[in-house]
Amino acid sequence: MMHWIAVFLFAIGLVALARAESWRTYFNDRFGTTADVPSDWRPGPPPANGDGLVFTSPDGQASIAVYGSLHNWDTIEQAVAIFETPSEGETITYKHREPRSIVISGTRGDRIYYAKSMLSCRDNVWNSVRIEYPAARKETFDSLVKHVADSLRSGHSYQVAECNK
Repeated sequence: MMHWIAVFLFAIGLVALARAESWRTYFNDRFGTTADVPSDWRPGPPPANGDGLVFTSPDGQASIAVYGSLHNWDTIEQAVAIFETPSEGETITYKHREPRSIVISGTRGDRIYYAKSMLSCRDNVWNSVRIEYPAARKETFDSLVKHVADSLRSGHSYQVAECNK
């Protein structure tokens, strides 16, 4: 009996994985930020400033924000210090820093968040993704988070001339 339960759970996992492998690439014209999002996730309304989009899972329980922003701080360290400061109710459980990028992950209540930001365009633009989902579904989301984070990249920007050089 236990064998059949294991086979059934494995099959469910394969179906979920196959479904999650259908991706589309989102490109933000303003900052050139690019990342993959699951093809069945719905984009929200674009913000007035055109900095990115938030995509919502079909069940409405998770989101992926893909966005860019200008690097307006005097130093990279100032920007990273702000990125490393948790918002109210957040607890940081993981940090990884490289010279021009930062990854932060943590919890807020019963939710997990993962945020990755990297500098581009001669240190003028931060390209970012932020993923939020129920902590109870962590194992389900691990491969999705990895794919989205690995797909984050910079591109050409109509606003920032340094991106086009």
